[in-house]
Amino acid sequence: MRPLFVMLVAMWAVRTTVADWNDVPTGSMKPTILEGDRIVVNKMAYDLKIPFTNWQAFEYGQPRRGDVVVVVSPENGQRLVKRVAGVPGDRIELRNHRL
Repeated sequence: MRPLFVMLVAMWAVRTTVADWNDVPTGSMKPTILEGDRIVVNKMAYDLKIPFTNWQAFEYGQPRRGDVVVVVSPENGQRLVKRVAGVPGDRIELRNHRL
């Protein structure tokens, strides 16, 4: 039982710090990513977190325009898959329902 427990804890640590998968909840990324698709998320793209926490150990990047990111909705806690449209300092405008 002990090797199985150690393996499960190690897998959980990898999933919380290195890579995870997410199901896409909405069709907002069509046609690139479809609703219901399962995507693999690189959790080390911008920083390194301490396993089993949200504490950031080291930061080595920021999201750039065009990156696909997973964010947590403040309304209902659902994970959303979105594309970065702007970064700090950019001016974003919506004209005739187009960004």
